[in-house]
Amino acid sequence: MTTEIGFGVVGCGLIGKVQAEAITSIPGARLVAVCARDEKRTAEFAAKFGATGYTNYDQFLRHPGLQIVNICTPSGLHAEQGIAAAQAGKHVLVEKPIETTLEKADALIEACDRSGVKLGVIFQSRFLPAVQKIKHAIDEGKLGRLMLGDAYVKWYRAPEYYADSWHGTMALDGGGALINQAIHTVDLLRWMMGPVDVAFAMKGALRYPHIEAEDTLVANLRFQNGALGVIEATTSAKPGFKRRLEISGERGTVILDGDAISVWEIDGESEEANEGEQITDGSANPAAISNEGHRRQIEDMMRAVIEDRAPMIDGREGRKSLEVVVALYESAASGQAIRI
Repeated sequence: MTTEIGFGVVGCGLIGKVQAEAITSIPGARLVAVCARDEKRTAEFAAKFGATGYTNYDQFLRHPGLQIVNICTPSGLHAEQGIAAAQAGKHVLVEKPIETTLEKADALIEACDRSGVKLGVIFQSRFLPAVQKIKHAIDEGKLGRLMLGDAYVKWYRAPEYYADSWHGTMALDGGGALINQAIHTVDLLRWMMGPVDVAFAMKGALRYPHIEAEDTLVANLRFQNGALGVIEATTSAKPGFKRRLEISGERGTVILDGDAISVWEIDGESEEANEGEQITDGSANPAAISNEGHRRQIEDMMRAVIEDRAPMIDGREGRKSLEVVVALYESAASGQAIRI
């Protein structure tokens, strides 16, 4: 890949740093600009990565050579910033979730369509070798008819995570443990099991009652293919455990623990357990995340621009997990099962 693509990162926090490190590790990718509100922090961030720093978003969007805008700000700002980038003719790669509401997600998707730019949504777990192996096995029918699909995200966040922060606020986070921490695994569950038909959930702020959103949610699902499932999402399970995804079909079961396959029991197949790379474990510390998954997805976005194709996870695909999350929140609020 010889074509150089100019990237710009919006947001100089933890995920902004992860994405900046990923960009600078990709041949042909160049981080040309960064943008954040704090002038001192932005200048330090820009100097570290050899980019130009901005505190004015409009000026940032006019930076020469900027082609892809990586939005790493709080979730409730994604649509506003992404729409502005699209209107400026920039391709958009937004961190998960695509937004906090379906209405705002749709506005972002439509704006990118109108401007003729690419829109990608970060779900880096899909790029893990173990995840792709499970997905291929399902698509090839190795598990037979799917019957159960369960996602467990029993993580822990220390009190300071929710102190004086946008985390756990409805305006900027859109919810709590489900939409922020568990949405990666919810995305994998829906990607592998197919669309959800009916969802029922209960939630609460059990460890951190002062936050607006939930720190714990449990849910039951029925998928359109007739399979059933469970989601458990929490940031209150001390000390924090690797996420777990369990898929069972009539011919066997596969289990993903963290980023590695711990169980591969399929009729006629014998596989080694513990296959895969442990690179994204944020079960107890959000900073304990490798940039490798992001690197793979950012490189896919770069290739999508060069090859003029859709990224592997475009706006409409990224919206699907938000649809499940919104239904679960609606169910928890109403006490009723929600048909999607």
